[in-house]
Amino acid sequence: MKNRLNSFSIPVLFFLLLLSLTSIKAEQLDFPDTFAGKRAKEIVALMNGSFSQSVEEYIQNEYTPDFREAFPLAAHKQIFDTTHKMLGNLGLADITISTPTGIKFTLRSDAREAWLYISLDVEAESPHRIEVLGVRPGSRPTSSNNREEEKTSPAGNEEGYNPSQALKKPSEVDSEKLDRIISAKVDNNEFSGVVLVASEGGTIFQRAYGVASKRFNVPNNMDTKFNLGSINKSFTTVAILQLVEQGKLSLDDLIGKYLDIFPMEIAGKVTIRHLLNMRSGWGDFWSNSAYLERLPRLRTVSDYMEFIKDMPLDFEPGSNFQHSNTGFDVAGAIIEAVSGMDYFSYVKKNIYDRAGMADSDSYHMDGPVENLAAGYTNMNRNDPDGSGYQWDNSCLMPPRGTPAGGGYSTAEDLLKYDQALRGHRLLSESFTNFIFNRLKGSPGEAPSPSGMYQAVGGAPGINAFLAMDLVSGYTFIVLSNYDHPAAVNLAKEIIGVYVSR
Repeated sequence: MKNRLNSFSIPVLFFLLLLSLTSIKAEQLDFPDTFAGKRAKEIVALMNGSFSQSVEEYIQNEYTPDFREAFPLAAHKQIFDTTHKMLGNLGLADITISTPTGIKFTLRSDAREAWLYISLDVEAESPHRIEVLGVRPGSRPTSSNNREEEKTSPAGNEEGYNPSQALKKPSEVDSEKLDRIISAKVDNNEFSGVVLVASEGGTIFQRAYGVASKRFNVPNNMDTKFNLGSINKSFTTVAILQLVEQGKLSLDDLIGKYLDIFPMEIAGKVTIRHLLNMRSGWGDFWSNSAYLERLPRLRTVSDYMEFIKDMPLDFEPGSNFQHSNTGFDVAGAIIEAVSGMDYFSYVKKNIYDRAGMADSDSYHMDGPVENLAAGYTNMNRNDPDGSGYQWDNSCLMPPRGTPAGGGYSTAEDLLKYDQALRGHRLLSESFTNFIFNRLKGSPGEAPSPSGMYQAVGGAPGINAFLAMDLVSGYTFIVLSNYDHPAAVNLAKEIIGVYVSR
């Protein structure tokens, strides 16, 4: 399942994120004659395949050594390869920030009217090599020529949330104002789904918008089930940590201790911690020929292991980060080996049932799921305009979800998951803090978490957002059956309503 996570500031994460598709007529823009502007122009030419250097040569010559070595060459190249395959030629649509050494801008696909947001920083001194290149899905620019000249390098919170800011009390928020914000997006066909806001586990706002089935004109309701995409990775992480708590495995165990299908250069190097931290050396398998050949028949975790076992690593385990659904599917296989249960059965018994999540499970194309929203996407090769969300996503989905993504749930069930985690009904307090601290350190040493813990999932016709404010007790849940970033963009605005300005 193609999935997406949080704010993306490294190139490799782009591959798992669906781009926001909309329409706008942008005025002709050009990049400024600055160090950063010249590099930005080169990056766009590379994406369009019209630059004099190859991608590999450019990365070698024009990236700083620190940035070049921060990720595998395959990860750096992937952003260019995938962008061109998905979007064709790109043109400049908007510049939001421009300084001599930094620039943030939006690109628009000539073929699909898809938006791509790029942040780029260069060295202040000659030869002004690229220090940072961030790429993430974009959305319609607020204006066709919105330039902001600053004297300092661009900075800011890409998620639109500063943990140091105080959140408003529920009584201070106008629910009708919130409804008007959401309804405006619905009227513009930018959102379809459900929204739930809770405080200390008690629901203070919940409403459904749009339709679950355009074919049968069935509206979304608060009990409508939505595909979660990568939010399932959170469930897989909890399952692994439950087994660690029980003494059945260790995060630093090698995967070869539990799975005998991998060659020694993988089995003897990759640890379970590497899998959860996406530092195993594996990337994703969307273009893997063995995966594409088996796709219609993939039903079990073992089915995925049949081709993952032959996938080489892109880098030495632990030496780099690379987004990896592959690693989470291997983690699912380890859960099966250690627990003696089918992965899906284990998660249902030890997470869904314990949290009271009666309307959550793994998506399965072969069996009907009552009250499951159909996904609607603009990513359809038969739709040259790429707008309107008229295309059902069923032909783009794998037959079943995996440990990396593709389960379904309701907003109310996700709130139950939120409360089960916070109430330490799934894991002890130390292990729960370990999750909220993004698996940094060790479970016994995890500090008290603060700020906003977020989980995001996205794929064609799928966008799910779950955020837990670990200080105030707020929970924000937005589920959509439209492409990313329909739920994410709306969630940012909703959180903004509750943040004291």
